[in-house]
Parts: sequence; C-alpha cells; structure tokens
Amino acid sequence: MKIKNHRFPEYWYQKSADVGRRIESPKLIVMHYTAGASVESCRDYMLLSPTEKQRRIGARKKIYSSAHLLVGRDGTAFQIVPFNIKARHAGVSSWKGLRSLNQCSIGIEIANYGWLDQQADGCYSRSGETPIFQTDEVYIGKMPGSVEIKGWQCYPEVQLLQVESLTSSLLAYYPSIIDIVGHQDISPGRKFDPGPAFPMARFKRLMEKNRSRADEEEDTELFPLYQTTERLNIRGGPGVGFDKLKASPLEKNTQLMELSQLGDWSLVRLVKNEKEEGWVFNLYLSPLR
Repeated sequence: MKIKNHRFPEYWYQKSADVGRRIESPKLIVMHYTAGASVESCRDYMLLSPTEKQRRIGARKKIYSSAHLLVGRDGTAFQIVPFNIKARHAGVSSWKGLRSLNQCSIGIEIANYGWLDQQADGCYSRSGETPIFQTDEVYIGKMPGSVEIKGWQCYPEVQLLQVESLTSSLLAYYPSIIDIVGHQDISPGRKFDPGPAFPMARFKRLMEKNRSRADEEEDTELFPLYQTTERLNIRGGPGVGFDKLKASPLEKNTQLMELSQLGDWSLVRLVKNEKEEGWVFNLYLSPLR
C-alpha cells in the first residue's frame, strides 16, 4: 500500500476536528483497542471536536480522543488524521526517554472490546452494553502489570492482516520509526490495550524485518541519485563509440543511481531495474540527492 501526502489514498478519509500540531518525524507506532465493537461508531466519535465530545457525553471538561487509523474486525480501514499531524491517542505517556508521545507517534485503533469478566455461566462479558462471549471467542490472560486473570476478545486474522499491512507500509515510508508499542506499554497501570490477545511479537518482527532491509539497502544510499533531463542513450562504455544498450533510449525523468564517473560520462544503474547498468553522458542528468 502506498502513502501519499501522509495518507493512504485508497482508504476512506475525513479529517478529525480533534488534532494538534505537526509531527516532523514519527518515532513510534502505538496500538490500541477501541473497547467496543463498531469501528464506525468509534470513527464518528473521534471525528468530533473536543467540545462536541464533551457535550455528547455530558463531561465537565473537553474530551480529547483521536487516532490516525481505525481498523474494523472485517479489515475495513479508515483514516481520520494525516500521519504528519498529531492525534490525541496516547495521553500521559512515555517510552525509553520519550515523553508526551502524541507529538511523535502514529496511533492505530483496532475494533475490539478488550478485557472481559467471567460470568456465572462460564461465558465472558462486562458491565454496560458489552455482549456475551463464549469461551472459544476469548483469550485468557493476565491484566497488563497485574496477576489478575481476565478474558480478552480475540482479534480475527483478517483484521490482524490489515493492521500488519498498514504497519509495514508505515515502517517503509517513515524510517524515523524506531519501535511498535501498545498503549499499555507507554501508559502502564492506566491503560490495558491492546491487551494480551494482541500478538505484539508478530508486529515486533515487522520492525526487525524493516531494520534488516534498511541495513541491506544502506550501501546503495551511498550512491547519488539522478534523473534524465531528456531522452538519453545508455551505452556499453564511456563514449559515443560504444554500442547502445537495449534500454536505450531512456525516457525523460528516468531515475538513475550513479556508480562511478569518468570525465563527462557516468556509469549508472536504473533504479526501476537494477539489472540494467551502462554509461550515459552526464550533461543530461539532474541530481535528486
């Protein structure tokens, strides 16, 4: 999935009225659960301004609550805050020397009821409008930071696959991201999401894969990038006396990596096809970095 202008263009988008200032370089991805079933109702609530939220539930103060992405149980995804804008999802929080993490993190809300109490009939639920779950619909595990055992609504695989895909795209687009955490990690004792039913280790492995890929690509970053300013032949050697290669002529704005230089000629590799290498007259190259 591609990110453009700090958004996923293929997904539903409407900007929340509950946002902060710009995020220059996100450092974390924070996973949350919604504590409810309907991702649409959570989305619509988070679109409201802090004052509108306050009025809706009759609170004494303004309520700040928004996230960048929301993912339903069927994998449906919504975006309500661009990734370069601060959302209000983390609250009082800290992680490895970073504080007030709204200002440096991307929040993903995942539709899930969260923790559940075992009922007299052996099923699981919670006070209020929480439905009743059978034992095969819950994961049994400890409350984060406690020995207390609870039931936790399971995350369906289709939902996890969508969150995984979104996360992978974010990691690729924002190399500044250094970790993937849960709300329970950055606000211990205050928050319990996404809970033990969420396979956090699976997402930590995405982080490790991304780091390995970055290490492999590190060497290529040492080479300058150019693009052609007009149609240009690519040859088997540094001069017009050498044969044109099959890729000739290169179209205008073709991106090239310069491997070496000899006089007015550059040995280049095509960015879109790394198997294609040859020599071009560098008068018709414009630097990209």
